[in-house]
Amino acid sequence: MSRPGRRNRLVAFLLLTALVASTIMLGTSSAHADDGWWSTQPLASTHAKQQGCAQVLFVGARGSGEAAPYGNTIAPLEQELAARTAKARPDLKLAQVYLDYPAVSLDDMNAAAIEQMVLPAASASTPPYSDSVDKGVAELQRLAVAEAKRCPSEKLLVAGFSQGAEVVTRALGSGNLDANLLGAIVLGNPLRYDGQNVSELDGTATNRSYGLSAALYYLRAASASSADKDKNEQMKQLLTALFAMFNGTVDNRQLDAAMDSARATVPGVDAPRTYSACMKDDPVCDAAGALTRIMTGSSSVAQEHANGSATHGSYTPQNLPKTLDAVDAKLAALPHVEVQQAPVKTGLTLAAGALIGAGVALVAVLVFLGYRARRRARRKATAVPVVARKVPVMKARKRKGMDDTAGGSAEA
Repeated sequence: MSRPGRRNRLVAFLLLTALVASTIMLGTSSAHADDGWWSTQPLASTHAKQQGCAQVLFVGARGSGEAAPYGNTIAPLEQELAARTAKARPDLKLAQVYLDYPAVSLDDMNAAAIEQMVLPAASASTPPYSDSVDKGVAELQRLAVAEAKRCPSEKLLVAGFSQGAEVVTRALGSGNLDANLLGAIVLGNPLRYDGQNVSELDGTATNRSYGLSAALYYLRAASASSADKDKNEQMKQLLTALFAMFNGTVDNRQLDAAMDSARATVPGVDAPRTYSACMKDDPVCDAAGALTRIMTGSSSVAQEHANGSATHGSYTPQNLPKTLDAVDAKLAALPHVEVQQAPVKTGLTLAAGALIGAGVALVAVLVFLGYRARRRARRKATAVPVVARKVPVMKARKRKGMDDTAGGSAEA
């Protein structure tokens, strides 16, 4: 093989190496560009900082006993919003996380457990459901505060179903979501009650419907005056308050006080951007009838759950047209701005990857050309002494030959 051919192949190899290196760098940077609504799996909220900042961060809180990330109700809702946003505002940078909390099942919920929640013994431990909600509220508050600090211009769009809706409601009640909240969607909310600061655009339940948790908090407050009485008297007091809920004759001042103590009151500033939907006879958000039957012994929790499961699972995008339109409008109204990205520990930006890749290629070529120049210089430097040494030798041999010839002639 000729030397020029070998040199050309070497140059091609170096350029190919540089190209591969720059491609790898660009691939590393583009991995973060795909984060958001269209990523295959949302991150857990505890890992939210691994994503760059976005204009909107979607946070989904699944219902009781549902599998992460979103469960069967929030997942289709997120997908519908993603499709709408991709069509109307493809310029928006959106990210998503699911709320990392237990979301325990209600399999252990029965009449005795409900009674324990209303009339807790002094030594009773916290019910698993209440503990799960507390952990969810704490995590959502932590996430909101951390994201506001890390990405000040980022807006939160939060959606919760069933137990997740209670978590979102109580987190709203804390005020920690107010600053950066774009909107909140609560579906089948156990903390629903008459007079709550929410916008109800969809759903079939009346304003006098009460969620299971809201009812239990109210019943606990109503029974406080009979705490020194025997259990039969306490149960009579509870049933009186329960019938008032069922009949729509609740003392609103007592209800509001109970909701305040439960940290379930949505701040007025969040009312125009909090969307609630409840279906009639949903035993979770329209629970007065089911709770009355359970407490009077005419039904069981299992029976009510079986009878109302289809209704509780009916919060589909098709049943929430006005809610989705309202959220759509808020997303469409966001300004067209360039989002300031938070530092990301891994990966490079697209521009940086391109520059570094081009730099690698240039350095490789320059190094090779420098190597060739040095090699030619060395060849020239070593070539001169060789010639200088050979010339005297050749002259000496020639002179000796001439002398030998001359000597031979003389002898002849």
